[in-house]
Amino acid sequence: MKRLIACILLLVCLAPAALAERLDDEVLLSYYDNSVIFGDSITEAFRRYRSAVRQTDDSFLDGTTVICVSSISLYAASRRFLSGEFHFSYRGSEKTMYQITKEIKPERIFILLGLNDPVGIKIDKAVVWVEDIITHMPEFSPDTEIYFFSETPVTPGFCEWKGRPNYQEKINEYNVKLRETCEAHGAHYVEIAEALKGEDGYLNPVYSSDNRCHFSDEGVAVWIECMKDYAQEQYDLGLWDPFAAPEEPVASGEAQEGA
Repeated sequence: MKRLIACILLLVCLAPAALAERLDDEVLLSYYDNSVIFGDSITEAFRRYRSAVRQTDDSFLDGTTVICVSSISLYAASRRFLSGEFHFSYRGSEKTMYQITKEIKPERIFILLGLNDPVGIKIDKAVVWVEDIITHMPEFSPDTEIYFFSETPVTPGFCEWKGRPNYQEKINEYNVKLRETCEAHGAHYVEIAEALKGEDGYLNPVYSSDNRCHFSDEGVAVWIECMKDYAQEQYDLGLWDPFAAPEEPVASGEAQEGA
């Protein structure tokens, strides 16, 4: 009898999760309002796709700023000062990721960098660069949450081009380390790599524009689906409520109850 009661209680607890509603796409993408996505040439495809969709739907990711530059590395982005490396550009000036975040003050930043380092060869160094970003970003924008997209897969052609036949396996290893690093240091890991792979574990050719590492429109569409899935997950876990009324600011000089 006790076992039956325990089973019933377990089912009652699981019921809300099992019956969780799938939010509308527009609501899910609102998770990325007041956010900045930083990236390299991989993210340039995302920016082009977003611009194309906005030609007919100007609300599409309207609250998301996309800042990317070809060939920028995770190492360069992790540095707090401009140097001879590639850097981001914002409003006509070359700036660090920290300076841009301080200026915009977004609720969230999302980072997809690493193939230009390349992280699959420098896994331990890359983890240190990730830790640097997580550690120093609050000095510039303390209320901004930090998210890292998983490093995206490549094709066998990319591995052949780089002369590293096991490079995709190394990217997989890096993503495990990246997730662990985010969890250990209070940042967030957003999985997008797995959905972009084919049955062979490499980037699905349909999702590649160059048979190496860059995305076709179909690939970007999968990326965005992963972003929506992540937002749904946050909603299901009770970590995000898109329907909650915004908190009213306390008027200047007004005493707070209990203070």
